[in-house]
Amino acid sequence: MAPMRIPLHCAPRRLPVAVLTVAAALLPAFARAQPADAQTAAPESSPPEASPPESSPPAAPAPAAPAPAEAPPETPAPAAAPALAEPDPCPTYCDAMAVRCPDVFLGNRATCLAACALYPAGAVDIEALRCRLPGQDDPTPVPQDPPIADETAPTTVRPDPETWFDSHPQLAEDTSVVPPGLGAVFLPSLDLGLRAPIVTVEQDGRTIADGKPGRRIILDPGRYRVRLGDGADEQQVRLDVEVVADRTTVVPVSWGALEIDVVNPSFVPFRGTYEVIDMASREVVDLGFGADELLGEKPRVWVLAPGIYKLVKPGGTYRDRSDFATVRVLPGEYSRFVLVMNPDTGDFEGAGLVDEPVADDDGWTVDGVIGGDIALFRTDLTTAGSTAGLQLQLSGFLDLSASLHGENYRWITRLDIEESHLRDPTTDAFYSLRDRVFFHSIYIYQLGAWFGPYARAGVETAMLPRQIVLGESEQLTDSDGKLITGPGSVTFADSFAPTSIIEGVGGNFQVWRSREVELGLRLGVGARQQITNGLEVRLPTPRTAEDVEEGRTPPDRLVPVSERFIEGVETTAIGSARITRYVTVTTEFDALYPFDQQEPFIFSWRNQIGLRLASFASLTYRLNLLRNPTLTLVDEVQSEHTVQLRFSITLF
Repeated sequence: MAPMRIPLHCAPRRLPVAVLTVAAALLPAFARAQPADAQTAAPESSPPEASPPESSPPAAPAPAAPAPAEAPPETPAPAAAPALAEPDPCPTYCDAMAVRCPDVFLGNRATCLAACALYPAGAVDIEALRCRLPGQDDPTPVPQDPPIADETAPTTVRPDPETWFDSHPQLAEDTSVVPPGLGAVFLPSLDLGLRAPIVTVEQDGRTIADGKPGRRIILDPGRYRVRLGDGADEQQVRLDVEVVADRTTVVPVSWGALEIDVVNPSFVPFRGTYEVIDMASREVVDLGFGADELLGEKPRVWVLAPGIYKLVKPGGTYRDRSDFATVRVLPGEYSRFVLVMNPDTGDFEGAGLVDEPVADDDGWTVDGVIGGDIALFRTDLTTAGSTAGLQLQLSGFLDLSASLHGENYRWITRLDIEESHLRDPTTDAFYSLRDRVFFHSIYIYQLGAWFGPYARAGVETAMLPRQIVLGESEQLTDSDGKLITGPGSVTFADSFAPTSIIEGVGGNFQVWRSREVELGLRLGVGARQQITNGLEVRLPTPRTAEDVEEGRTPPDRLVPVSERFIEGVETTAIGSARITRYVTVTTEFDALYPFDQQEPFIFSWRNQIGLRLASFASLTYRLNLLRNPTLTLVDEVQSEHTVQLRFSITLF
């Protein structure tokens, strides 16, 4: 008689101090999870009611070798020996629980293995797995996510032997010619265009060919492994295919596409960073960026295996309880996801799927948003850092955009206005917190997959005058050398100060794109005009020998900013690299090299290196470099360094 097969339930989340003790306590709950047919198939000598007490679970294997006088003739004692020689099924069973029962299992693999080891060989039944909470008497399983297909050992895909032709709607659109005696593999496209993933074909661990979805990949007859998608090799969608001579093997769509658009609270796209984590494996898939449409970029589309994915800040882990968002990827579906992020801090402020159809690539698109807020605050309490009185903050914004899309071109125009002003209760005057007017227009024509010329122009300014507020007895020297003592305010910028105008023409180049490295380059001729309109910058006054001797620090001074007109070579380079599965590197370099050597070289360079130390810890290093003497009046390269260690450990 075959041994009793007991479908264990999912282990609890918390790891006990004594794993075996807690596992023994869970045995009654495990026993309740077995189906009725397993109970009826048990030998009469060991009915379910006669299970060993909780305090001695290791005694459970005893019924496998009963006394010779009571053993049925058809079940001799030596029959138990082959079961002991079988591979340990517990690791496979616990892995299945992690996939099928994530809400109950939650990564506590050690307790699962300890509990499973207390059962006789052959008692584990993965097919009868029930997702039940510890102590749950209700036989209804806990609702769980649908099982995720095991992509590590996919079923071989081959042409239908019942027909002599290959049928798929997209095959007629592919004009590739398959030579006689050869075959082809075809992966349907999800209409991602230039953002479609690279398809890699391997045989015996070697790369044989690569291609794109929607086009035949011509191969010799034989068996191959096809993989595509984002992440490391083992995280990508993998399928085994068989190529037959004079036939095309059409691979069914078992992957999904996820477009992630990063926007600020005003819904303006920008190049915010995030990481995508596969919740099934708890591993980071890759580092992602938002798209700056004013540079001709489009949001990134992730091609992923079906499942649940978590978006976190760079360096985050799957245990993050803030600044995260989750999304489910379904096979064959193209989903659009919006991530609202604070551009200054990188904090997540909202996220969700966009319930809108994918926009047509042809025709005009016009969008407009207006909004604002009014905050009124009054207090009679006088504490350190606060002032009694009435405070009023007025904020508003206007975002307008218009774009014209054709088959090979895009024309994008945007106008952004942001205003925020605060009333100071000590002076009854309003001071500017945010004042920005930005207009930009760019035209891009895509000549090929790797090159497209562009032309752009833009203006950025501030509409209202701005002041520096001086505290009690605080001193400041104005541009005329006059010493001003607070309290009070000093105007350092008039209306529309400064006004920066940019123009440029050139080309966008896709220099390199692979699974490990991606590099884009914009190169052209540009111009910058800076109209100061009375702009002054606050700088420290150099200390004289007398100041040093007397131990005093002179008050700061206001220095006028001169107007600049610069023409030169403009360039923007954006790259990312994945060095093994543990290290990611990103860089963004923007510069203007003037034709006139008397003018300053202007650039900004942002870099980030992420090191994945473990599933619960990561290290991030950021380096930002800036050189812009036209605004800062500092001719040296200014730098900013940040080292961040993030970790999260579950204690109980």
